[in-house]
Amino acid sequence: VFSCENVDFKRKFIVETTDPPLLFNDVTELASGEGVCHDGLTRDVPGDLHVLVAGTECVDFSSLSASRKGLKGGGKSDVTFWATHKLAKKCKPPIVILENVAKCPVNEMESAFEDIGYVAAHAKLCTSDYLLPQSRRRVYFLFLHGAKAQFLPSFSKDDWIGTMERLGPKRPLQTSEKTLSWEDFLDRDNASKKIIKKKSGRAKPLSESLNSKWLAEIIDIESKEGLPPYDTRGGRPYSDAAKNIDAIASLPDRAKLRLDVQCKRAIKAGIDPFGTPLLWNPAQQLRFTDSGVSTDGKARAIAPCVTPKHEWIVSSRKGPLTGAEALALQGIPVSKKVVSQFECGQLRDLAGNAMSTTVIAAAFLGIFLTAELLDNDNTKKRSALAATTTGTKKRKKRSRMK
Repeated sequence: VFSCENVDFKRKFIVETTDPPLLFNDVTELASGEGVCHDGLTRDVPGDLHVLVAGTECVDFSSLSASRKGLKGGGKSDVTFWATHKLAKKCKPPIVILENVAKCPVNEMESAFEDIGYVAAHAKLCTSDYLLPQSRRRVYFLFLHGAKAQFLPSFSKDDWIGTMERLGPKRPLQTSEKTLSWEDFLDRDNASKKIIKKKSGRAKPLSESLNSKWLAEIIDIESKEGLPPYDTRGGRPYSDAAKNIDAIASLPDRAKLRLDVQCKRAIKAGIDPFGTPLLWNPAQQLRFTDSGVSTDGKARAIAPCVTPKHEWIVSSRKGPLTGAEALALQGIPVSKKVVSQFECGQLRDLAGNAMSTTVIAAAFLGIFLTAELLDNDNTKKRSALAATTTGTKKRKKRSRMK
């Protein structure tokens, strides 16, 4: 019916890949009944909705945020959630599905929708349980409008949650099914590039960072884990091997030293990171990430969570995971024609903010299996019945999901 996106290049991506009937620019306008579209024209917001799906801003709830705010903290998460809430209150779609980070204020968000007539349920889900090899934990909310939808007779929100588990972590593996690794999503033609013109680092030279916290962290980890110190022979294995590779050489020393630690960890575990692809995040503190080697000494098959800003390094490539590869890990394949129209960072941003397609598909299937819409005639009958009878429960007429 319509889509909404406030970032220009993301609207362009939506147009190129899905071509929606309407594409609005700003969710905060929609509850007014009209909004500006991507082509600059103001149009009416369709009011007859069966399903509203939204992934409101998560930046103020995320554990990676330096200044986390609540649902009424005045940040982007606050504004976009309440704008979506106002739209639901105005249009009263029978079904609303929301997605947000695991640290979002679940109880407050459910209470807000309960206050406008919805029955609320939520499930904490991980993308790796739904066929995509990515460790991405998110909360998915299901809201059913009390006058327009309901769980099937003898069913409750617990049945929807249980169905999500049976579709995900408790789903039996099929005999012909191949378990995917994040390596299966790599573009093998994407090789690292040599330096054409060496760039300067984006941080202080190492000689000026000797008293920094990040260097102290690296020295502490090298000492505790028995790794060669960075300032000794063999202490900079990854930096030395990639000194002529633009994607690595142009990083600040902080990032390169973190890559060296991950490289030394992998070598110590018996894995050659130059021959075996491992995923490393040089922007993240080492205590929050690892070398990509699991406890059994093998390379991890599941990728860490794809984020909008972090540039993961593929160890054997000596270069970053591309934006197209990040989108593929979200279940969003894109053609080379589309990829050519966007910067790699833009595609990575899109992937980091997207819902995993297999998880949202499972959420829809879970609704089809546990809930139903109520037709208008049945709603009137129920209201009249409630006004004239007491103590008797009548089963509501079923209608097919639309």
